[in-house]
Amino acid sequence: MHRHSQQPSPPTSLLQALAEFRYHLRSFLQFSEQVAQGHDLRPRQHQLLLQIAGLPEGRSATINFLAERLGLRQNSVVELADRSVAQGLVRRVEDAADRRRTVLSVTAKGMGLLHALSASHARELDEFGPQLIRALERISTLRSEPRGAARPATVGRALSIAASAARTKPAGSASRRAR
Repeated sequence: MHRHSQQPSPPTSLLQALAEFRYHLRSFLQFSEQVAQGHDLRPRQHQLLLQIAGLPEGRSATINFLAERLGLRQNSVVELADRSVAQGLVRRVEDAADRRRTVLSVTAKGMGLLHALSASHARELDEFGPQLIRALERISTLRSEPRGAARPATVGRALSIAASAARTKPAGSASRRAR
């Protein structure tokens, strides 16, 4: 017998909260895809540019690293890189430490596009951020043990950071829909 069949079914309220969270997350992702396409960019190219430009300290934008970050196979990342190089958004450079590897970097043209996309996304998160936070808080509350046990530290900390960011939103900022 499968392990999953032995576990009790989650309560309907938890399923509703998970569905609500998934709805808000998917709404933001659809927005992101539409904005990228509006800039004549495929959504995965946008993600490629974002991952290259937002590399963690000490990391190189290799095909292997980008495949992991994007959840794609290496050959798919190579195709994205080829398309992006052809459009002048990304450049390939031989890795100084290992000449067998290629490192990608974003060109000035790619950075200009990425800045425009990031500004749109930041404005949209003014609206979607609080909705996502509320949905996560609801899930966390429903998953708490009956004895009132504390939420897992990672979820609690993420919620705290996100809530703080939502509260410190610049005055006068408006959502896309309100404009």
